Amino acid sequence: MNAYSTIFAACAALLLSSCGEVRGYAFSRETGEYTPQQFVNQGYWDAAAAASCTGPRCIVVDTHRQQVDYFIGETQVGFSTCSTGTAGRSTPKGTYKVLEKDADHVSSTYGSIVDRDGNVLVASYSQKNGGSIPPGGIYRGAPMNHAMQLTTWGIWMHEGDVTGAPESHGCIRLPAEMAKVFFENTPIGTAVIVR
Repeated sequence: MNAYSTIFAACAALLLSSCGEVRGYAFSRETGEYTPQQFVNQGYWDAAAAASCTGPRCIVVDTHRQQVDYFIGETQVGFSTCSTGTAGRSTPKGTYKVLEKDADHVSSTYGSIVDRDGNVLVASYSQKNGGSIPPGGIYRGAPMNHAMQLTTWGIWMHEGDVTGAPESHGCIRLPAEMAKVFFENTPIGTAVIVR
């Protein structure tokens, strides 16, 4: 059994255990600063547990609950609300790994058309659908900060608008604070299970 098979087997076992079922919590941030044990914009990260836990890291995306759970070994150290793909553009279920990370990623497919002064000419533009760009228009890709690439065909986990319902073109959107925390604590090669 190779290393990834071991990780995936461990993650599958976690999904069946009670520790994989964690209730979501409302956003509660009084100081406006990140501190350990604090709920961070519709999510939670236990910095002390993350620092002391050993074992493989595994991220589990539950498209039904619109929640992402983060495990180190057998310990859940964090979770976040998310928005996955809408009907017809659903986030593909399966087992992946983080292929690449880019803190300042921008979409090469979805964005807007602006003029040379940055004024928006077309608010929602897809390079997939073609469509003409107005004279003087420039394509500006949508920001996908703290992005982690999961597939070679364009599925990423990144910062974005999160409603707790499917809203994306297939990517996994996280609230800004949680996207940053997950990004900073996730090495390339980390297992990601989408179910």
